[in-house]
Amino acid sequence: MKNLLISSLCLIFSMIVIAEEEFDPFEETNRVIFEFNQDLDETLFEPVAKSYQENVAKPVQNRVSDFSSNIGDIGTLGNEIAQFELINSASTLGRVLINSTVGLFGLFDVASDWGLEKTEEDFGQTLAVWGTPEGSYVVLPVLGPSTLRDVAGKVVDVAQRVERTEKLKTAQEAGVIALQAVDTRVKLLPVIDLIRQSDDPYVAVRSSYLQKRKHDIYNGNLPEDDEF
Repeated sequence: MKNLLISSLCLIFSMIVIAEEEFDPFEETNRVIFEFNQDLDETLFEPVAKSYQENVAKPVQNRVSDFSSNIGDIGTLGNEIAQFELINSASTLGRVLINSTVGLFGLFDVASDWGLEKTEEDFGQTLAVWGTPEGSYVVLPVLGPSTLRDVAGKVVDVAQRVERTEKLKTAQEAGVIALQAVDTRVKLLPVIDLIRQSDDPYVAVRSSYLQKRKHDIYNGNLPEDDEF
């Protein structure tokens, strides 16, 4: 497993170096995958998300959202440590400890009520902080917009998620992943509705994604001249 992970990362990093000066050299292929994702979303993910939003009681939705958030905090903690964000990592550690205990295994976000603000970090952001070039923009089947650097980050994030949930039974793990996916899609409902109204949804998504990633990498403090 580790050898496969290392080989995959080496391949992706080599692609980044080759394509780092390009912006969207794979646009033709990206658009085909984008259209596939749009069709899949309209026929499957969006109806499920809307049905969940309309038919599941709000308190239950809140518990799912808080539980999903707590799982995300665990991954964020590791990345904040890797980025030497000492203050944020201490805050996130406090969030995980409080929400996993007082918050009943993350079902309640008690930490936010106690003033511990939620932050989000993934391995793609960590790679950026370490100086890895962004690489070309790509659209992944089902997963959507990304960059070559973020693809590498996703490989590591998924491997870590599998490690964190390896004690769960397959059905339980599948249930957790499904609930997280639905919760995320519900939060994106208003955003995607706006994007579909744009003249070119593909360009709108690409621009929004790349801008958001820069915002995330710099924690909102964008320099005047960034070269990521």
